[in-house]
Amino acid sequence: MDENRHYTEDDLRNPHVRHEPGDVNANFLAKFGVGMAFLIVVFLFGLWGLFAYLAKRAAEVEPARAVTWNQAGQKPPEPRLQSNPVEEYQQIRAEEERVMNHYAWVDPDKGTVRIPVDRAMDLIAQKGLPVLPKEPGKTQ
Repeated sequence: MDENRHYTEDDLRNPHVRHEPGDVNANFLAKFGVGMAFLIVVFLFGLWGLFAYLAKRAAEVEPARAVTWNQAGQKPPEPRLQSNPVEEYQQIRAEEERVMNHYAWVDPDKGTVRIPVDRAMDLIAQKGLPVLPKEPGKTQ
């Protein structure tokens, strides 16, 4: 194409391509957009008023506490958060390890003892698991 050539309006038209006026109603879209913007503004002011009313009502129902639990020297009501969860976890794990790895009496009168898990696994490996006797007349 020649860069110095000036195009006329007839050169830029394509007679086979035209706008379809029935596809989009520009007036309707503009009115719809303005209506939506208006509704958004109305809802924003409505919500602002609702939150202001609810904040005022909450302040009337429960006045703000000036003193926190720590400042008053009192503990909050149950249930409370853990004061030192890492230390408590370590204590629990130490107790579990002690139970799993040491002998202890469960019921001395009946002769029931607790044995370490490793020893229990060795005994089961040597003796095998107990087998229930089959009931007569029952087939598998």
